[in-house]
Amino acid sequence: MKNYAIVCEVSRIRRVIRHLLTAIGYGLLGSAVVLVGGYVWLLEQRPDLKPWHEADLDAEYRAADAAGYQTLDDYLRMEERLFTQLQRQVYARIDAADQTPYNRYAADSLLNPQRYPVNWNRSFTLDVEDPVGGVLMLHGLSDSPYSMRALAEDFSQHGLQVTGLRLPGHGTVPSGLLGFAWQDHAAAVRLAMRDLRRRLGPQRPLYIAGYSNGAALAVEYALSVIEGEELPHVDGLVLLSPAIGVSPVAALAIWQARLSSLAGLRKLAWNDLALEIDPYKYNSFTVNAGDQIYQLTGNIASRLRELAGTDAISRFPRTIAFQSVVDATIPPATLIDLLFARLGAGGHELVLFDVNRHCLLYT
Repeated sequence: MKNYAIVCEVSRIRRVIRHLLTAIGYGLLGSAVVLVGGYVWLLEQRPDLKPWHEADLDAEYRAADAAGYQTLDDYLRMEERLFTQLQRQVYARIDAADQTPYNRYAADSLLNPQRYPVNWNRSFTLDVEDPVGGVLMLHGLSDSPYSMRALAEDFSQHGLQVTGLRLPGHGTVPSGLLGFAWQDHAAAVRLAMRDLRRRLGPQRPLYIAGYSNGAALAVEYALSVIEGEELPHVDGLVLLSPAIGVSPVAALAIWQARLSSLAGLRKLAWNDLALEIDPYKYNSFTVNAGDQIYQLTGNIASRLRELAGTDAISRFPRTIAFQSVVDATIPPATLIDLLFARLGAGGHELVLFDVNRHCLLYT
């Protein structure tokens, strides 16, 4: 009887524990639902979406359409159609309340980039007589070719043929970042490199200079050449604050993007909804954009791991990178660990810079 009593007591304790764990589980699940619901509610309280958040410019370049684009001229013709759509779907539909001096999409605003002789949101070329080489300029995520303009002009003055490429989804409206994939960017880079090689001829050296996400695309291109894809050889890379690794938290972006497809939750597709006061850069930022840079950097990291220590990595083009040691987005250690530590010898150089900590400013 004593053993039977012990067994009964043990069984009772187990039931109590099981009920307790079940209650805790339901409590945690309920808390999670409340937290997610509260988060969704807060995001939906943000400002209303504007035409530049909702426009669907379907003339944009996509990797799936790459076969129909053989030259940069083909790309520029597509870009012309794209900016015609931009005029019709956005500029022509701005309400009177948004016709303000600080809105880049207001026709009379000084921030409207279409008012100026050159719209630096578009792809551009800088031609020189008898070039010593060529360089493809790649801007960062949410930027436009304008951000590479000054460096491009300096390269041109030193005899380089320059192509400043507007990457798909950029230079028009923030909604362009809702549906693009990093493969669209990579396909556009390949088109521009083939065109630049065709115009330069086979002998002159060819370089890529990229900022942030553009730098990541430059690395992706170089890896593809090493891996045997039939592409023009690249002789060197110039990387400015390269986006080689991002926070693992970015992996959660895809779930927020999926929720945004539900009726009435379109604002969830956006991390930031802001006034568009910069003529050449989006202030609003989509969840998809964060997901795409996460996927791109993950792809690069995986391929670098496979090539590290092999003879193939020795064929990686000579690289110079410039990185701030106080960069809040890409810490220098990430760039060193994920890229430079795996490149080995080859004349690569990393330039680190900091703020001037010895100069005090008084007002």
